[in-house]
Amino acid sequence: METQIMLLNVIDPYILLGIGVILIGLEAIVTSFILIWFGLGFVIAAFVSIGYDFTDGIWQLGIVAIVSLIFISLLRKKALEKFLSSQQNITDNFLEEGGIGEIKNSKVFFKGTYWEIDSSLEDSDFKENEKVKVLKTYKNFAKIVKKEK
Repeated sequence: METQIMLLNVIDPYILLGIGVILIGLEAIVTSFILIWFGLGFVIAAFVSIGYDFTDGIWQLGIVAIVSLIFISLLRKKALEKFLSSQQNITDNFLEEGGIGEIKNSKVFFKGTYWEIDSSLEDSDFKENEKVKVLKTYKNFAKIVKKEK
């Protein structure tokens, strides 16, 4: 029984280079940090193909696959950390910040929400439409003090 060997025609180096450039360009849109490594694999295979005459296109695609997998395994995690992580940890919880509120209907109107006045304070200490300083909000309560004029 004869075995057939599948041969692939040698791929033109400029086609490999074009595919590599397109994949690198697509990476700017996708930002998965996968396409760039395959793009670089195609670019490297193109430059190797310019200097070395391959007898089969399978070897060219093998170079692309090996180089790309090496780049992915060694460099992808570092690239993700470098480009997609924030330099500073932002813990912005705008509801826990203080500011200026207003007493309305025996409640504190602050940042578009009505808050109960902290239980350590008397409701009668504050007048309707009086501006107050909100120190902190928690659960359904606002810790407030009279605003200095």
